[in-house]
Amino acid sequence: METIIQIIDKFGPGVLIPLGGFAIVGVLAQWSLYDKCGLPGIDCIIPVKNVITFLKIMGRPASHSALVIIPPPIIIGALLFISEPALQYGIAALFFIPWAYFMIKVYIELCQSFGHYKLTDYIMCVAFNGFYVLHLGLSYTEKYRGPVYDKKDNNAAPNIKSQLA
Repeated sequence: METIIQIIDKFGPGVLIPLGGFAIVGVLAQWSLYDKCGLPGIDCIIPVKNVITFLKIMGRPASHSALVIIPPPIIIGALLFISEPALQYGIAALFFIPWAYFMIKVYIELCQSFGHYKLTDYIMCVAFNGFYVLHLGLSYTEKYRGPVYDKKDNNAAPNIKSQLA
């Protein structure tokens, strides 16, 4: 098994510099989003608190942070440490599919927390999430409207099926 330093050496600065840039954009995006929502921006650089604060924007309880934090290490561990491909990909898929569904749902709720209910907004938020979060955080026209998770008032959001028709 290769060490992390050997793996990083294989990539070189051509890949690591853009990744560092994306990390800086991600921190800036979350910090500005947290500030706009009235939450402490410093939480974006504290590992577990980051996820709890992000989920708080949508109104989700802190216990849902386990659904965000636990699956990725299991997926990576399955891909790195299991030698049989069928079992390797099976375990990775078993954890990735529900995790991806949950994350897409969370980002859609983020859009709804800012009053965006169009399918194009959902696609943009999921596909370009770091930059979309940066847009939400830095835009003067975007206003945080409060959490949307587990709201009983379904009249606030149009039905997604009507948008597809």
